[in-house]
Amino acid sequence: MSNIFVTNNSDQDLKDGFGGVFYEFKPGSTVEIPEEFATHIFGYKEDDKMKYLARLGWVKTTNELKEGLERLSKWELSTQPPKKNQSLSPLVERVPLPASKRAGGKILQAVA
Repeated sequence: MSNIFVTNNSDQDLKDGFGGVFYEFKPGSTVEIPEEFATHIFGYKEDDKMKYLARLGWVKTTNELKEGLERLSKWELSTQPPKKNQSLSPLVERVPLPASKRAGGKILQAVA
């Protein structure tokens, strides 16, 4: 299995463990982790991020999903390490905002 480079572009630390190995993600830093850990904590390559956001404590209900996804969007995950003094490519995994719903079951596109 390959490794993933995780860059914390948020303003908060995150400490988490998987398989008895613990990682610390400080704001502005990049940490190389196994792909299975990236999936375990961030839902890497998963379409539904709800259970991962709930596990992190970033959401409690589906009503908070939009805010949780916005928080997750501050993190960049890539198979390539970032170059010094350069942010990651815009082609790394980004979390799209969910479509907004309104009464009557019609779906509107979220504007990003």
